[in-house]
Amino acid sequence: MVRDINDQGLEERVLESEGIVAVAFLDFCSIPCDHFRPELTAVSESMDGKMEFYRIDVTENPTITDELGVQAVPTLLVFKDGEEIARYEGPYSREALGERLTTLMAGKPPAK
Repeated sequence: MVRDINDQGLEERVLESEGIVAVAFLDFCSIPCDHFRPELTAVSESMDGKMEFYRIDVTENPTITDELGVQAVPTLLVFKDGEEIARYEGPYSREALGERLTTLMAGKPPAK
């Protein structure tokens, strides 16, 4: 399940968390983001319980978007124990995204 989050929630649930957390930065009026959302949902459901998934609206949360250097949408940031370990820009397919996240969960370096 992908949960909505804002900049305050990001601090509490992601930057201060333990384990692996993925945060999708989306513009809800963007066609690439419209295509990416179902892919992200499918991956989150297939990895249920293995990691947390959140999404944040860049239009409503510009401060944290800028602080984290997000310049394109969709962008998926992956954090481990509150530290960014990977960044994926663009609307990845569920297969490609699933492979990248599985690699990260196995403790391997992120794929490009």
